[in-house]
Amino acid sequence: MSRDDLVQAIEQAIGVLQPVYRNDADESDLYEASLLVVCLDAARGAGGRAFLTQDGRSPATELRFRRSPGNLWSGDFTHVLVRFSSTQKKLEIHLGVFVAAGTSKVAHECDVVILDQQEAERSRRAMVHPRSRGVIAAIEAKHYGTSPSLGIGRGFLGLAQELGGKKCSLVFPSQSSATLGALIARKDSEAYPLVVPGTTASGRLRSRLDQAIRNWKDQL
Repeated sequence: MSRDDLVQAIEQAIGVLQPVYRNDADESDLYEASLLVVCLDAARGAGGRAFLTQDGRSPATELRFRRSPGNLWSGDFTHVLVRFSSTQKKLEIHLGVFVAAGTSKVAHECDVVILDQQEAERSRRAMVHPRSRGVIAAIEAKHYGTSPSLGIGRGFLGLAQELGGKKCSLVFPSQSSATLGALIARKDSEAYPLVVPGTTASGRLRSRLDQAIRNWKDQL
């Protein structure tokens, strides 16, 4: 999809982008924003009531997302807050924030991350990175015209090992090479090629995220 196509798809799905973001965001930024839409749709499919916000209290009138990695607690950026009628639990969806790995404590960038809201609140209050234990799902997005390389695949699997393999998905709009597919096929993590707004592949990713949210809701 072209840059203009991505802007149109995002704005039709979730609302008007701030001009400063719309004008300056490149295609990879917009691709990540389109994946946030998939996460939001999955949360709604799992029974959530979602709204986009800057402050966690009032709906955002115009949307502005991060264009480079940052701390969850810093900056006036839009994220998604989701509530459920069946539980007191809430979740948040963010773009481009750092998450601390459970074992190494190293901070890793998550292009798109679905977080338990209590962990997100802890991050804001203490000004520390959210912990991987609070991650419901994470997406590594690669807006490439051709398949990501084996090196990218190995790097993704390293990230997944740090954050939790079953939580992580490698997502890109191109066809996958056979070697990349073989590398990831036997792992807990998943690769999702050909994901652009409105495709069957996008629906498969949404289904995986829907189930991850349902599993999180059911945990005691």
